[in-house]
Amino acid sequence: MATITPESPEAAFLAERDFRLGRLIAHIGTYAYEVPERSADVAFERLAHSVIEQMLSMKVGRTIEGRLAELCGGQVSRDAVQQLSVDEIRGCGISWRKAKTLQGLTETFTDEMLEGLWDLSDDEVRKALTSAKGVGRWTADMFLIFTLDRPDVLPLEDGAIRQVFSWLYGVPLADATAQQLVCSLWHPHASLAVRYMYRALNQGVLAEGAADEVLNF
Repeated sequence: MATITPESPEAAFLAERDFRLGRLIAHIGTYAYEVPERSADVAFERLAHSVIEQMLSMKVGRTIEGRLAELCGGQVSRDAVQQLSVDEIRGCGISWRKAKTLQGLTETFTDEMLEGLWDLSDDEVRKALTSAKGVGRWTADMFLIFTLDRPDVLPLEDGAIRQVFSWLYGVPLADATAQQLVCSLWHPHASLAVRYMYRALNQGVLAEGAADEVLNF
């Protein structure tokens, strides 16, 4: 288990460089998260999670993933998914495209390759994962942050991050100037900024009028 507080060096670094992000970190407070163990089963399960949850709410994604886990005998492992047909996977509420992607993961990656992802650089992980049909940059970045615990990953195309960024700074993340002026301040701890933004969204911090309270304006 990893635990980050507003006083932790990484969080303090972000707060010193970015006033608004610092106030958000202080508002949320301690951030604790589990660091996944290194194993092929964990890697596959986390990849499957990202594939399933993409473009869905967390609630819907977790419901569908729970159905698939039950179908797999308790864990969405490579071996279990490999035994399922596309129609069986789709029966869990998964689209045909995502079902084919999950099936394709079992064909593209061996257990040895999945476990070996921990030894690769960020760019090498992205190259390896996106070699699988249906897996894009977003899935690779989610894997880097939430499975491999890499410290400096910034998924600029992520819808949740764009939503929180717009709420916090009053400008869209797609704005090139905003990216240059704000996001450049987060390196080399961009992943922690992403984690806090996700936590803010999941805790409902983005409620109407909450920005003034968080930022103490």
